[in-house]
Amino acid sequence: MTQPAPPGVQNERTALAWQRTALSLLVATAGLTRLAYERVGYAGLVCMIALPLALFVFRESRHRYQHRGVAQADPHDRGGVAGLALVGVILVLSMTALAIVLRW
Repeated sequence: MTQPAPPGVQNERTALAWQRTALSLLVATAGLTRLAYERVGYAGLVCMIALPLALFVFRESRHRYQHRGVAQADPHDRGGVAGLALVGVILVLSMTALAIVLRW
């Protein structure tokens, strides 16, 4: 039988998953911005709105991991804003991709 993971590892896995998601969205935003600029011109640069949102998600995930496991509560708890920013990034990327497809 496998032994259960030591306490605290779940928090690290969650933080790493958020960081991987944010980094992959940063790369997707950069690639889609380049493609959108080539296909639809300056209107494709709207996709760059997703860059600061993805950076916020990355920074927030690092901040959240560093302050877990501390006895006192995090004074900067944002209550789900990182998830909202993640949804915003995905919406911007999907709308840009839709504009590229319709323009093609």
